[in-house]
Amino acid sequence: MKIERAPIEWALDTGVGKGIAQATTNRTLLDWLGAAFFAVVCVVIALYALVKPDYNWDMVAYVATALEDRYQDPAELHAATWSEIEKGARPAQLYEIQYGNPYNKHQWENPVDFQSQLSMYRVKVGYVWAIRALEPIFGVAMASILLSVIPSLLVGGLLLYWLARENALQGGFILAPLLMLADQAQMTSSVVPDMLLSLVSVAALYAFVRGRDALACVLLFASVFVRPDNLILIFAMLVTAVVFGWRIMPWLATFVASFVGCMLISKYGHHPGWWAHFYFSCVQIQNSMIDFHPDFSLMTMLKGYVRGVVVALINSDWPAILALFAAGWALLYRYGKPITNRQNGLIFALMIGTLGKFASFPLPDDRFYHVFILGLAILLVTIWKPRFDIVKARN
Repeated sequence: MKIERAPIEWALDTGVGKGIAQATTNRTLLDWLGAAFFAVVCVVIALYALVKPDYNWDMVAYVATALEDRYQDPAELHAATWSEIEKGARPAQLYEIQYGNPYNKHQWENPVDFQSQLSMYRVKVGYVWAIRALEPIFGVAMASILLSVIPSLLVGGLLLYWLARENALQGGFILAPLLMLADQAQMTSSVVPDMLLSLVSVAALYAFVRGRDALACVLLFASVFVRPDNLILIFAMLVTAVVFGWRIMPWLATFVASFVGCMLISKYGHHPGWWAHFYFSCVQIQNSMIDFHPDFSLMTMLKGYVRGVVVALINSDWPAILALFAAGWALLYRYGKPITNRQNGLIFALMIGTLGKFASFPLPDDRFYHVFILGLAILLVTIWKPRFDIVKARN
């Protein structure tokens, strides 16, 4: 009986196919290709975001927050903000952020209520400061765009350097798709502080893996000024220090200093408080935050958590990726891959940190968990060290 050959077998039996197959046994070439593939993906993401930035509601709010130090009157602040947005937004984007839903329409038409929303944005003091620092050169709108694009490129560069230091450049073939699944492309296009947070946090994780604990602690302390809720990652590191027998005092000091910093940021930024913010983000959006102090309710809080779980499982990727990474961690251990105490502990910290981040504030979007997913991805890939040049051909 004649056995039909699969198309791939026929292709590999040609002269070109044999040449490609031979090339795939060259480690140097595959290392270079893995690095180049990863770098190209990162550059394309950044270039697309620079050419077609996503003008959304968050961008409007952050631009307004950067401008509010010079405008006391809500109407003047409102006018100045929209003047900056209108310079670069496409007509379709402008219509969406002004009339796309009842909330946007209300904020477009009511300057006082618009200003009341900024109490939830100005607590990202480091991010707002960075926008103001770049404003004289690029303008406030472009500065906010660059603070997603530049950190995205730097995150990619740091991850590529990490792969090279761990002799795992072929892991670039794996890590690049994971970046896309972790929503890096959308985060780079959007004007939010999350890419800057990821840059500072990934730098801290790398410093810790290399044994530079003091630098890691300083960077993580700085990260809460970009997003105060990164305190969860610091607390996860403190818990891990106890579980894995690391030196506790540096992490305890970092957590205490960061906690005090968050309290001061909240106080002087006039943040409405955890429950009011929870109610706004997870239960029911509010057109005005002026004197908004809803009564605490366990049933209302449960409603917020149920919504967060359902939306995360249906619309977000981070829960599935986290489950996949947990399985990958177990398999690496099962098949005897060498894992250092620091790598093992850091994976544990990022796992519990992801769950803790959701438990503290059940927002379902992938961008809120990017730091944790990115850290897990680079750790697991560098432990695995995938090698395509030593894969045996099938007989």
